[in-house]
This record gives sequence, structure tokens and C-alpha cells, in this order.
Amino acid sequence: MNRLRLGVTSRRAAYVALALLTLVWGFNWVVMKAALERANPLSFNFARTGLAVLVLFAALGLRRRRWLPHSWRAVVITGFFQTSVNFGATMMAVASGGAGRAAVLVFTMPFWVLLIAWFVLNERIRSFQVPAIVLAFTGLVCIVEPWSWEGDLTAKLWAVLSGFGWAAGTVALKRFQRDPGFDMLAFIAWQMLVGAMPLAFLPWLYGAPAIHWTPGELACLLYVGAISSAAGFLAWMEILRWLPAGDASLNIFAIPVIALVASMAIFGERLAGNEWLGIALIGAGLAMVAVWSLATTRRTAGE
Repeated sequence: MNRLRLGVTSRRAAYVALALLTLVWGFNWVVMKAALERANPLSFNFARTGLAVLVLFAALGLRRRRWLPHSWRAVVITGFFQTSVNFGATMMAVASGGAGRAAVLVFTMPFWVLLIAWFVLNERIRSFQVPAIVLAFTGLVCIVEPWSWEGDLTAKLWAVLSGFGWAAGTVALKRFQRDPGFDMLAFIAWQMLVGAMPLAFLPWLYGAPAIHWTPGELACLLYVGAISSAAGFLAWMEILRWLPAGDASLNIFAIPVIALVASMAIFGERLAGNEWLGIALIGAGLAMVAVWSLATTRRTAGE
């Protein structure tokens, strides 16, 4: 068996893993913000992805099985969206804005998944999802304020781009998992290596300063690179084996809530009235779909 299971061997185990991953990724935002108070975002992002790649290839070597991916086309497409766009845009969003605010916008990802999966995976948007999408889109407009080109609009756009990249990478993974010879660990290791290549040139291109490594900075790197990025995305991709892309994405809406509360407590981040309204609308849309998904799962299990 060439699959990396990470203890996820059933639908129930996938939901347990999803709950744990929610906590890890929720606190990941404040850890990144803490790291970027003393480090250039381009330099830290390169270090983060580099450590994640090392961890993944170490795991690949210890397994002593298949090394090469089943498809380089799949690796390049997924790596571009999942690593290059998602990781790069996330780091820029956190560096230029609040961690909690960025997390909320990145986690519009579930709605991008619904739209992209409709075209790529033929997962049709159900009638109950339409009002949820309308609510979330309205909330997104309230937060981004496209009519106002002042303040931290750049940070907001980076965050939205990160969410789109993550969604596209998630749908691509779900599509390529169907291919014969697909191997989870080899695929994620190579897609992260390929996706990290463009990120490696950015510090040099923009003359980013080197990081002054302190124990605290190293601890942040370990959490963000090894635990959240490497182990976290291994768990995420294994979860996608058991749960539909839309359902898995929509059940992680607690992450921006954790990030926002933690950021407010640690960094004193405060939101404007329009941002609270936007967050409430996005949360309402996510909650609608999550409740329906849970009800459908229970109904299916009882049949």
C-alpha cells in the first residue's frame, strides 16, 4: 500500500483529523504574524517552504517506496496554486495587514472551491448553496471595500488571492487523486518543491534582508514550516480522500475565528464596523452550508 494514511482510515477519523487541523491552522496565523514582526516576509516564506520541503522528502526517504510523482503535469499545476500562489499571497497578506483579518479573507476559500469544483469536478452547486454564496460574496465586498482604494486594500487583495490559490490547488488535488498510480506522499513532496521554486527567487529579486535567527524565530519557523505546512497539508490531502472537496473546505470555517480571537488577544487587532458586518455575513453563509452538510451526512449514515 503506497498511501500515507496518518491514522485517517474512515470518514469519522477524517472529521477528527479535520478538527485537529483546524486548531493547528488557526494558531498558525498569529505565529506567522509574530515571526514577521522581525523578519522580511519574502525571506521567511522561503525558509518556511524550504523547511516543509525538507520534512516531506525526509518522510519520503524513510518510507523507501516510490520517489517520483505519477504525473509532472499534476505536480506543476497543483504546486503553482497550492504552494506558489497560496503560500506566497498568505505571507504578503499577513505582513501587510492584521492576522485575523487576513485569515477571514483567505477562508473565503470554500466558496471558491464550490465554484471551481462545479467546472472541474462536475460537483454541481446545490440550490441551498446559492443564498450562502450570495451572503459570503456580500460579506467579502463589505470587508474589501472596492469603492475605497485607501488603507490596507492591498493586504485584503493578497488574502483573497491566497484563498483562490488554495481553492484551485484543492480542486486540482481532488482531480488528480483519481489518476492511476497516484501516491500521496510523493505527490505532495514534489508539488511543494516545484511550487516553492518561484518563491525562492523573490528574496533575491527584491533584495530582501536575511533573517536574524533567534530562538523565538526558529520556534516560529518550526511551527509554520514543519507542523503547519508539511504535516498540516499531508493531513489535509489525506482528509480529502474521505470527504468531498466542498464539505471538507466548508467545515474549516472555525479557523479564521480562532485566528481572529487570538490576534485580538495577542496583537490587539481591532476591526471596523464594515469588517464585522462582512465577517458576520461570511460566517452565516459558511454556517448554512456546514449545517446542511452535517444533516446530509447523518441522513446518509442512517440509510
